[in-house]
Amino acid sequence: MRKWIILIIVIAALGSAAAYRIHDNLTKTQAQSIDTIQQHRGIPVRVYSVQRRDLKETISISGTIKPFRQVKIAPTITRRIAQIHVTTGQSVKKDQNLVTLDDRESKLNLSHAQASLAQARENLQRLKNGSRPEEIEMAHAQMKQAQADFELLKIELKRQQRLYKEEATTLQMLQDTQARFNSTQALLNAARARYELTKKGPRQEDIKIAQAQLDLAQAAVELARKNLKDHYLTASFNGVVGLKYLEAGDIAEMNNTIFLLAELSRVYLDLNVSELYIPKISLGMIVEVTVDALPDKKFQGKIAEINPLANPTDRAYITRIIIENKDNLLRSGMFARAHIIFREISQALVIPSDALKTEHDKNYVFIVDDKQTAQRKDVIPGDTFENLLQIKDGLNEGDKVITFSQNLQPSDKVIISE
Repeated sequence: MRKWIILIIVIAALGSAAAYRIHDNLTKTQAQSIDTIQQHRGIPVRVYSVQRRDLKETISISGTIKPFRQVKIAPTITRRIAQIHVTTGQSVKKDQNLVTLDDRESKLNLSHAQASLAQARENLQRLKNGSRPEEIEMAHAQMKQAQADFELLKIELKRQQRLYKEEATTLQMLQDTQARFNSTQALLNAARARYELTKKGPRQEDIKIAQAQLDLAQAAVELARKNLKDHYLTASFNGVVGLKYLEAGDIAEMNNTIFLLAELSRVYLDLNVSELYIPKISLGMIVEVTVDALPDKKFQGKIAEINPLANPTDRAYITRIIIENKDNLLRSGMFARAHIIFREISQALVIPSDALKTEHDKNYVFIVDDKQTAQRKDVIPGDTFENLLQIKDGLNEGDKVITFSQNLQPSDKVIISE
């Protein structure tokens, strides 16, 4: 029994060895067959026809169109709105009057201030000119009249005092006479002083006081004019009127917005540019802008500001693009995309970047010649744009560069596969 088991094991071992030898011979035969086919028919390769293309390295970042400038039209005083001179969407010019507030009281205040100024100016001029002879004569006549009135009341006062003692008049009559006498005496003293001053002429301190009064009157006029000007709200730049919040007849409180004024002849777009791209951009760089609302239009912008401080949340830098909008096609709030071109080459010879090979600091590619054989070509590469490589020298337009092959050697026969 044991002999039979040993015999079976020996027969199995001999069978396995024979099967392995047969399989090895078949494999070698197949490999030799493939090599023979490639030698006769060629090695399968994929090629790229060298062509000229415009190369660009760009990124696209989205944002929202905003007015170049936008201000609130609001009063600095609280007044009723007398009239709004513009409508929503209307274009206005710089310094154009937009709103008039009720200005009647301020106009009256200005008139009073101007009248006081004229009086102060006249009074100062009179003092500087000195007294005229007719003024001295008039002052003298007024003093004499006051003296005569005083003498008459003096006599009347004595008479009333005597009658009161005799109980021929009332205490009220005596007191009235005494009051009129005191008043007349005061007028006499004033007339005498005026006469003396008229004869002597004005003092320097009087002129200084008059000058100070003139300066105060001038300041009052300027203040009244400023207050009146506050009743007229004007445009600080050429712009477009936004939505109105108040109407004529409403009370406009101080700093309460009546409407917005926006400058849309230029607009801007703020972009969050990653720190990876910040070294590649600079002020003045041209940017192409497109908006979803106008798919067939392209607008040209320019980088005007680059924030030197990054947003700590996403490490992005706010970069402002200014866009000319003379046709007013761009509106505030439109969704836009800015296409920033970092670098570009016009009509460069290009090949797929993975077709380039390097050996001993030499750059080369394989091309397919007219005899359908592979030939090595030394090249001078340029810049890489994604998966394309610029070739500065070594290739011509239309050359067929091999992009994929196995174990390829110069002068090998090749078959171009699709």
